Amino acid sequence: MFFTKFARVIAWVFVILGGLRAILAFTLTFTDNLALAPRYLGSDSIGEAADKGLLYFLIGLAVGMVSDISRSVAAKAEVIKQ
Repeated sequence: MFFTKFARVIAWVFVILGGLRAILAFTLTFTDNLALAPRYLGSDSIGEAADKGLLYFLIGLAVGMVSDISRSVAAKAEVIKQ
């Protein structure tokens, strides 16, 4: 059960931080100063930052789905034991 709870925390961290990074990258595309990407995102380009942000977001979703599956399997195993 520890790993299921830990996976849920990791999933939320990835979803929140990946989403924020992607939103910031998409917001910076509408500014006139494109040199802000290395300063605020730590990437060479805005596209690279958006790609990484969306990748982290999707990894967080996948880990969240796996942790929910693990939690439901553990709950069913408890019911079967009784």
